[in-house]
Amino acid sequence: MFEFIDKALGKIIVTPHKSAKRVIARRKSSHIQLTVPTRFSKEQVVAVLEEMKPRLSRLKPSVEKPFTEEDRINTLTFSARIVKSVYIDKPALTLKEEQLHIYMPHPSDLLLPESQQFIRKSIVHVLRLEAKRMLPMKTASFALQHGLHYRGIRINSSKGRWGSCSAQKNINFSLFLMLLPERLIDYVVLHELAHTVEMNHSERFWSLLDRLCNGKARQLSREVKKFKPEWYDFLVQD
Repeated sequence: MFEFIDKALGKIIVTPHKSAKRVIARRKSSHIQLTVPTRFSKEQVVAVLEEMKPRLSRLKPSVEKPFTEEDRINTLTFSARIVKSVYIDKPALTLKEEQLHIYMPHPSDLLLPESQQFIRKSIVHVLRLEAKRMLPMKTASFALQHGLHYRGIRINSSKGRWGSCSAQKNINFSLFLMLLPERLIDYVVLHELAHTVEMNHSERFWSLLDRLCNGKARQLSREVKKFKPEWYDFLVQD
């Protein structure tokens, strides 16, 4: 990661990402965030930035919606909510019967950056634990059902893709996959398992995936590409 100052646009923070296939720009309140493929040199970044300047100058800062007592975040295995309590003097959380309760002292200002940060980190922490519990089980079950083989499963915090599969048949899943409806989660798992046989997106790959998805591979692929969880932007903040 590196940063520089552009006279017209202000501070630019550049983050290379191995999963990025193109340049993605987001305007934050204090800077512009550029996510670029790892192969990009600084000179290439500057050149692309010059091309993008007209569009970037029109970008408005993203408005970060705070998470409050009235809000809920639903995941594959739990629902998260805030509970204010007069019986505690510091934040805490419990996960019981598919309910994640994030306890905040009463009175406390939920809109403070430190409060929102605790809430966000708490949910992401539990998402990671649940992803490590559920996604390997789903993968193993589907692999056994369809006679497919893989080497291992890793859970990461990727913001660019839901899953990936290496040539060595190691599968990676983003913990944020847990925010999708279960049928789309299942599709992503089957998609990566199909890559253990066909590494590219050839017709043979889609034919195999279609068999795994009861003839709905293309439809589910379009749904996954269009679907964005309501609280995704809140949870993936750095």
